[in-house]
Amino acid sequence: MKIGIIHGFVGGGGGTEKTLDAIIESLTSTGHTVTLYTISKPSVSFPNVKTVSTLPFHLPAFGLYQRYMESKLVEKAKDDDLVIQASGGLAVPVDENQKLVIYCHHDFQNETKRDTSKYKGMWSWYYKPYYALSKKFLNRISDKNIFLISNSKFIHDSIKEKFSKDSKIIYPPVETQPFQKNTRKTNSAITVSRYSQEKNLEFAVDVFSDVDIDYTIVGNTKTRLNQIYFEKLSAQVKNSKTHLLQNIPRPQVIENLQRSKVYFHASAETFGISVVESIAAGCIPIVPNNSAHRETVPFDQLRYKQDNKQDAQDKIKKALAGDYDKFIPLLQSSLTNYDKNTFKSTFVDVIQEISSTG
Repeated sequence: MKIGIIHGFVGGGGGTEKTLDAIIESLTSTGHTVTLYTISKPSVSFPNVKTVSTLPFHLPAFGLYQRYMESKLVEKAKDDDLVIQASGGLAVPVDENQKLVIYCHHDFQNETKRDTSKYKGMWSWYYKPYYALSKKFLNRISDKNIFLISNSKFIHDSIKEKFSKDSKIIYPPVETQPFQKNTRKTNSAITVSRYSQEKNLEFAVDVFSDVDIDYTIVGNTKTRLNQIYFEKLSAQVKNSKTHLLQNIPRPQVIENLQRSKVYFHASAETFGISVVESIAAGCIPIVPNNSAHRETVPFDQLRYKQDNKQDAQDKIKKALAGDYDKFIPLLQSSLTNYDKNTFKSTFVDVIQEISSTG
């Protein structure tokens, strides 16, 4: 089968691109002819995959316009038997007989709540095309040739509530094999995150400002905005035992996770790959009591009230004292649900099922 994959920008890293990698591996290894459609030329290559790019250069700004441009890639895939929107963006099939699969990393909440009337002048010209597309997509989301795959039950339930549309649930791929479960732990904590405003890392720094242990934030700064945020966050650090690392090699990330007793997360997540990786590394995850964290960390004792510093600190201290060690084997018993090989085999089965539907 000829399959087109849409993923506007490739090379920034993160969970979305880990999912793209696994999707491509699952399809090429099962004999499908795969074409990857992007806006700018990817900074990485994929074996046995043809790449079609709109621009020969990277578009660093105007994120909303980037998403609008990405939606237009569907037109380039008009000759493919099936199209997969892998980055979770908006897309509407050109042909009503062509099947479109969207892997949903989110529930389209921004698209449903956006009010464009407040934008005047030049900004209205910037925003209106994308939100016109949003309206078109939301009007078509129930079409029988648009199929949704949710990255968690949290997203599945939200989409079902908003659009009365069902979706398959396939958790994102997590490479759990590199982690050794029984490594020697130190009395320390870690966060793995992109350096970005929505990750709420200011709260994490504040939580550990008066906790007397080594605390490390590991993250990437692939864009200028990431770097600006990193520098701003660094200026907030007052505790000499809080360390901010950027763009370190993957083996070093794994090493830091394996020696940390506690993993701390500060933001809501539609899934949270780094949380699952921390479980694979034998950490005790302390996460906010919201979003998909209730799936990956299904124990109330390990979830704190959102943005409540005292509750977060209390749970961290109990984890360091060993009160929550009993949860580690229970958490690790669920890791096969998130394994990369599980993702690949399940994804291929779902694509085969979709392609066979009338």
